[in-house]
Amino acid sequence: MEVMKDILFDSILDVLKLVPFLFLVYLFLEWLEHQTSGKMESFLEKHKRSAPFIGSLLGLLPECGFSTAASSLYTTGVISAGTLIAIFLSTSDEMLPIMISAKASPSLIFPILLVKVIVATIAGSIINHFAKPIHLHIDDFCEREDCDCEHENIFKAAFEHTLKITIWLFVITLLFNSFIEIIGEETLSSFIASHKALSLLTCSIVGLIPSCASSILITTLYLEGVISFASVCTGLLVNAGVGMMVLFRVNPNFKDNLKIVGATWMISLIAGIILEVIF
Repeated sequence: MEVMKDILFDSILDVLKLVPFLFLVYLFLEWLEHQTSGKMESFLEKHKRSAPFIGSLLGLLPECGFSTAASSLYTTGVISAGTLIAIFLSTSDEMLPIMISAKASPSLIFPILLVKVIVATIAGSIINHFAKPIHLHIDDFCEREDCDCEHENIFKAAFEHTLKITIWLFVITLLFNSFIEIIGEETLSSFIASHKALSLLTCSIVGLIPSCASSILITTLYLEGVISFASVCTGLLVNAGVGMMVLFRVNPNFKDNLKIVGATWMISLIAGIILEVIF
């Protein structure tokens, strides 16, 4: 009973931390829908080349709030696939708070952040080079969410969008936190530690788990010397928190979602292999 209370409390806390990001993004999208014109699309398309680098820097912010918000920005056409993948790759989730609380030296922290920014920027820029021109379609999103955004106060509409996503996020987070609790973090740790030859692959799969527990686990194992620099980078590159889950919630194109997740995972694994060879 006590365990369930802890899971429930942790799930509520995890989701509440994302609410401010979600509300601000939906408020921005509502403003765009009321104010947008061809000039906005031209502006976004003009700055598409620099967007991956900017996105990679914003993705470094602790927690996964920005990656969560980025999924909606992509779905409505504000950012491209390359920029979204760059944000996913650079998202640190719980890595920074864990390392700072453990009093890790800057020599441990900054190389990981540097790798994430470099990989995210290069990968995002290459993908954006082949991406289709940006076209805003916020009205399609509002239609799918069954809201009357054109006639509602933008604050009210943003609140309604945020509430819907927050409720869905809570349910998903609760399920995955319960899943992690059933399996046990010690079991996952033991599995990774006992399969060092497959460390890169294992960390890339664990990093895909849409829960802060995955980034905490990978970071802790690195601080304890269980996994290598290449492995921690691989796991944290693919770890976008619940951002990927939100993408599946807001974007109806399932095949497109799989491509984005698959590309993020593949890029993370390739980067890990290169780092393993270099270091």
